[in-house]
Amino acid sequence: MKYFTLLFLLISTSILAQKNKSSNMGQTSLEELKMELYSKDSTANAVVLYEHANVYLDPNYDYNTRTDYYYRIKIFNKAAFDLANITVNLYKEKRITDIKAITYNLVGNRMQKNYLPEADIFETKEGEDWVVKKFTLPNIQEGSVIEYKYSIISPYSGIEDWEFQSDIPKIKSEFDAAIIGNYKYNVRLIGFLSLDKDKPSVKKNCVYIDGLGEGACAIYSYGMNNIPAFKEEDFMLSKKNFLSKLSFDLESFTSPKGSIKKYATTWEQADRTLKSQFFNNQTSKKNYFKRRIPEDILNTKNNLERAQKIYTFIQNHYTWNQRFWNNEDAKVKEAFDDKTGDVAEINLSLYNSLNAADLKTNLVVLSTRNHGIPTKLYPVIYDYNYVIVKATINGKDYYLDATEKFLPFGQVPVRTLNGEARVIDFDDKSNWVTLKSKESTTKTITAKLILNEDGEFNGSIISRKTGYHASNQREKLAITSKENYLEEFESENPDLEVEDYKIKNEKELNNPLQEMFKVKIFMNENLGKKARINPFFFERLKTNPFKLKERFYPVDFAYPRKSNYALSLQIPKNYKIMQLPKDVAIALPNNGGSFILKTKQKNNFVTIYARLNISKKIYSSEEYYALKEFFKQIIIAENSSIILKKQA
Repeated sequence: MKYFTLLFLLISTSILAQKNKSSNMGQTSLEELKMELYSKDSTANAVVLYEHANVYLDPNYDYNTRTDYYYRIKIFNKAAFDLANITVNLYKEKRITDIKAITYNLVGNRMQKNYLPEADIFETKEGEDWVVKKFTLPNIQEGSVIEYKYSIISPYSGIEDWEFQSDIPKIKSEFDAAIIGNYKYNVRLIGFLSLDKDKPSVKKNCVYIDGLGEGACAIYSYGMNNIPAFKEEDFMLSKKNFLSKLSFDLESFTSPKGSIKKYATTWEQADRTLKSQFFNNQTSKKNYFKRRIPEDILNTKNNLERAQKIYTFIQNHYTWNQRFWNNEDAKVKEAFDDKTGDVAEINLSLYNSLNAADLKTNLVVLSTRNHGIPTKLYPVIYDYNYVIVKATINGKDYYLDATEKFLPFGQVPVRTLNGEARVIDFDDKSNWVTLKSKESTTKTITAKLILNEDGEFNGSIISRKTGYHASNQREKLAITSKENYLEEFESENPDLEVEDYKIKNEKELNNPLQEMFKVKIFMNENLGKKARINPFFFERLKTNPFKLKERFYPVDFAYPRKSNYALSLQIPKNYKIMQLPKDVAIALPNNGGSFILKTKQKNNFVTIYARLNISKKIYSSEEYYALKEFFKQIIIAENSSIILKKQA
């Protein structure tokens, strides 16, 4: 009995000390209400004045984990009114309690408080596993300060990530936790910002466990000040990779009897878990697919041809339902009969089919570009949301994904180009691989035009695309009628009229896609005595995708790419060329790419050639300014003109 009394007293004392760290309501000041803007970011629509999370065990809820959340936010204008709409998602047995919220407004020189009525807190059920709690703070105005708090009670051992950074700036953000010592976590700081408070510690004798004796608690205390807003921009991976946050991964649990359950296992153990649990034992169905694959395909003697035919068969048999790998429910037989499936069902079917054809095959797990980059420090299986296939044929590796109908053999979707992927080898040692584009991605536009005195261009345009440009265009052509496609093309080029259109290699995925247009282009007026013509008629770069003063995360194009533009323009013989675009040659540092513009005149013919080469997949934040300036100069170059003057 003394042991239990001592245990209760020790836990209660520790919990009381930790509970007292939780933030209380009523901290809003007149100075905060009078704020008209945030001095460190005058463009901000709102700023977090203070936010805090505190994690501890709560004896009132059977010693489940309790997290007390507190937020205080200054709203400057209507664009931030949505911040008053609070949504909390609760998984299964999690519950929410102690919701309190106040809106503060300045009336005269006095503080007015509007309390959230309990009747305005709503609950909805989302599927079998999720409950959503919603409330909206009352009487929101420009200049309001909103303050709210709530607590989450959880029977689960996981600790939610704490995001210091968001899409609005924050003045102060803090996280505290007290975790009894038999739970061991790997704590990671993700992002590019540094902690201003970093005080993890161990409190000895904070708990007594029968059979083990007195135990320690891990005390976490972290904080950041003056946190800038995270601003998204083009050509980036998921912002999950770059938001500054704390991430907690449960490594192990020690039971009162001393047994240790490890959650952060070795990669070898993780590979076995993937096979049994995450692949749902669907990796041994080759006999089923041997009966389903046409005999003429299985009897193809050449290994590469046999693999290509199997890939095409699975690719055309299935329609992807747009669902990624859900980690547990793959059922390849049912999916094959239905001719539709998620990523796992389609690519596990491909894996089994290649095995049925006696080809060396592995599964490859990865995280997609929008999902985040998984840690390699230790296995976190739930970091992965996608699976593809690796086939080794005649000593060469091919990475395959049959979900996309317009990708050639060996080309994986852009969404999978997200750093390293894990090649699972059930017989030997698994390994890491960096997925890359199989073939170069290029776009070449060749235009031959004749200009007459009525201000009308007549001629042809040939568009040739390879790699991802070709795959994307084939997909667009497949879902759009020819009439609608040409109508859209003309709407994108309002001064253009298509008189004839032909296409080559629409179905031949391994060949360049070629489109040929016979066109008329109108200048809206006669040439007159003097005319100015911009010769970049098609896909001219008009806006810079890079606008930030500073970018702390890399620019990720996913794959290198090239584009070429060649124009041959014949002008009327009674016009003289007064000005041509200037030749330009720009190079990015570190062999990062180049832009070349060349012009040439011979009699009444003008030839213009432009080439843009983005030769790297990733550019560091240190290279950002050069890349931004590079695109700025391209816009300037492509905004130049040919000036004509009529001869007397």
